[in-house]
Amino acid sequence: MKLTDKEINSMLTQSPDVRYSYSLKRIADSGYLWYMSSDDSYMCIQAGDIRLFPVWPFKEYAEKFVSSMSNGHKCNFSKLNLEEFSDKIVDYLCESGMSIGVFPVA
Repeated sequence: MKLTDKEINSMLTQSPDVRYSYSLKRIADSGYLWYMSSDDSYMCIQAGDIRLFPVWPFKEYAEKFVSSMSNGHKCNFSKLNLEEFSDKIVDYLCESGMSIGVFPVA
């Protein structure tokens, strides 16, 4: 699915609750989510004392998030189906004490 600039810009200004609901619907519809990774590991973000594993319903939102950060980190964007997410990521998140950050914006 190709997102329009209007849809992208509209969603970036929505409340966290709206972005969360939108993400769940879009991820459920497509069966995929997007996350950030480096060459050798998953990437997380820090929100105070909480480490978050950020996920988005579309790559474009992840790219906007990274481009708005001024830290210069390089990262890859990876697509993961829900079965792989359940099999590969959920245990890792539980073991590392990380939470899921759904559709964060800068």
